[in-house]
Amino acid sequence: MKKVRNNVYTYILLQISFFIYALSSFFSKLATYNNVEIKNVIICYMLSVFCLGINAIIWQQILKKMNLSIAYSNKGVTIIWGLIFGIIFFNEEISFGKITGIFIVILGIFILMRKDENKEKSNV
Repeated sequence: MKKVRNNVYTYILLQISFFIYALSSFFSKLATYNNVEIKNVIICYMLSVFCLGINAIIWQQILKKMNLSIAYSNKGVTIIWGLIFGIIFFNEEISFGKITGIFIVILGIFILMRKDENKEKSNV
């Protein structure tokens, strides 16, 4: 297995990638809210596909610098972005269940990253 060194730049790029991925979902949801005019729906879906394409390019660059297990375990952050977009743009409410779910996701990411870091240290 190729040893990959992670740095702050890679983690920032990873979060940018997940933000763009969440934007894709945002544009898809926005298309359902704009179902009155077909032109708006098409534009929203085109923006969604564009975001997915940009995300795919960034994701491949991240995987050159970071192990897949670490990168993918952070994908749960998109749930947080989705909640933020929902509150700001769709007037969704924050519930106790949503906050609990976000806490569990963040805790899971932390546990997986710590476990993977410990595994890498023991292999050195």
